Order: sequence, then C-alpha cells, then structure tokens
Amino acid sequence: MARVFIGVGHVGTDPGAGGYLVEKDVNLKMARACYDYLQARGVDTQISRTGDATDRLVSKIDRCNAFAPDFALDIHNNAGGGDGFEIFYSVVGGKGKELAQNIEKEVVKIGQNSRGLKTKKNSYGRDYFGFIRSTICPAVICEGVFVDNKADAAQADTDAECRAFGEAYARGILATLGIADTAGKTDTTSKPNGASGTKTPAPTTGNTSGYKVKVTANGLNIRKDAGVAHTVTGVIRDKGVYTIVAEKTVSGQKWGKLKSGAGWICLAYTKKV
Repeated sequence: MARVFIGVGHVGTDPGAGGYLVEKDVNLKMARACYDYLQARGVDTQISRTGDATDRLVSKIDRCNAFAPDFALDIHNNAGGGDGFEIFYSVVGGKGKELAQNIEKEVVKIGQNSRGLKTKKNSYGRDYFGFIRSTICPAVICEGVFVDNKADAAQADTDAECRAFGEAYARGILATLGIADTAGKTDTTSKPNGASGTKTPAPTTGNTSGYKVKVTANGLNIRKDAGVAHTVTGVIRDKGVYTIVAEKTVSGQKWGKLKSGAGWICLAYTKKV
C-alpha cells in the first residue's frame, strides 16, 4: 500500500504568515482535505497534526521518517505581497520534481495561477528547507496563496476553497503514485464546510434575457455552478464587463451565469452597467 505523509505548517504560538488569513488555520484545512481525499482512495496517509498542539519541525520530520512514506508534502501559505501558488522540491530533482509538477498541474485546474516550481539551496549547496533536506523520501513544500494579498487570499477564504486546494494536492500525489482517482468518483467538493452527507439547499433559479455587469473585485472566482461549494474553473482579474444570462440564489446570495458558458460568478462583487 502506498504511503504519504502530510505536514501542516505552523501551529500554536507560531501562526505563520498573517494578513487577510491566518496561515496556520488555512494550512490545516487544506491538509485535512488532502488527507481525507487520499484515505478515501486507499492511500495509507499520516498527518502531522489535526489541532493546534505544538508541532516542532524536527519532531514532524522524525515522525515522517518513522512512517517511511513514498512521498511527503508540507502545506503552507505565503506572504510578502506576491500572487499565486508555488511549490518547492529538492535540488536533486527526481521523483520530487515529478510530484511538484503533478501538484502544480492540479492547482492550476482549480483556477489559481502558478509562480512555478522552485528549488532553494543553503550556503553548502544543499536543500535550504529542513523538511525537504532531512526527510528520507521525496518531499515538496506547497505554498497555496499569499495571505497578505487581498485578491489572492480570496482564493482560500472559505472552507470549500481550502478543500479545493487540499484535493488538488491529493490528485497530484495520486498521479505521481500511478493510482487511479476513483473512490466511487465521489465529488467531495459538493459538501460545504466538510459536512459529510449534508445536502446543499436547492437554489432558487431565475431566468433573464441578459444584462451586463462590471466586476468590482480584484479577483473574482468563476465556479462550475452557483454557490461556493462548487469547483473554481477560473478567475476574473480584469474588472471587466460581462453578460449575465441566468441567475440563482444560493443561501441568500445571488449568482449569475456568464454568457460565455465559463460558469457562474457571485453578483455581490459586481455592479450593473
């Protein structure tokens, strides 16, 4: 049976990066989603923490090595005013680089832009990051969003969006392991807030002959259907004018269907023109 170790960055009095989100909390949500997705597909998975208890890096690495996984990833989010996802792998390349490539492909599919695959060396020419340098298996570090960039942080400011990141990481891992993404083809993204078996309330629907709106947000997610429980298929960043051809109200929030067929957007971040 394949084994994967998931590290969760930052904990307790070390919250990690701050801004519009608290990094340690977002890290945990993404990690738990990744864990659940892999477990459901038969991968023996271990996670470094499930709460806010102390979790020192050296202890995390020791537990990872004792578990002897095929792959390991440490889940983080970024700061420094940038924008987008990035992933670090070992300077030796190999399967770690392949894992990074596969994870990046899946993250781009959920609508997040990528800053690319990266390596970082210390003064001795070895891997800079302890998690990559000291683990005995190929390992990567995922940096999902910049929590101090309002538009980028908006890609992970709901439980459903954090879950989408975690599941994207898991699909990249499965691809590297050569394991089919099955488990009954369960669409876990349809369950808001991680509530197993909870049905999303039926939306109210209204047809319209079409009208134009101007996007007011710096980054507005396009989703497969109306509501935050649905997969992100793209992001509008140009604050442009778009035509809406249908409306739905989900949990009191109005959504509009784009004429292009790309998907649905939340109309709270638009104004009619």
